Amino acid sequence: MKIAELEQRLREQGLKLTRPRQAVLEVLSRSGSRLSPAEIHRQGRRSYRRLGLVTVYRTLALLEEMGLVQRVHTETGCHSFAGVRSPEGHHHQLICKDCGRVEEFSDCASEQLLAKLQKETGFAVEDHRLEVIGCCPKCQ
Repeated sequence: MKIAELEQRLREQGLKLTRPRQAVLEVLSRSGSRLSPAEIHRQGRRSYRRLGLVTVYRTLALLEEMGLVQRVHTETGCHSFAGVRSPEGHHHQLICKDCGRVEEFSDCASEQLLAKLQKETGFAVEDHRLEVIGCCPKCQ
């Protein structure tokens, strides 16, 4: 999403667009790959020197709750975050294991699998996430 769209979504929720939040939004809108909170903090400090790491975590939690960023799991067990192109609808991610590039896709055709899982296990599936990890064309 573009920075103006992200800012508008915050305003629609009645949230203030503070300078620290704006720094985090700028970093996320520029990036086409997953970023750790520490990376977002480091890059955000270029535009807002007083950006704190706790503020980055709080802003990411807020943006994730709003559907504007998505948590991405990494090989080390830590989490990174990727901006969502369209917060509307259901989507999943293709993640390059080499450069961290993230591409979204929405058609996962998992309805049959979820129905089978519910029937076999008795689980009431409420949501699902799918991350496909491989190498992007540039890294191949």
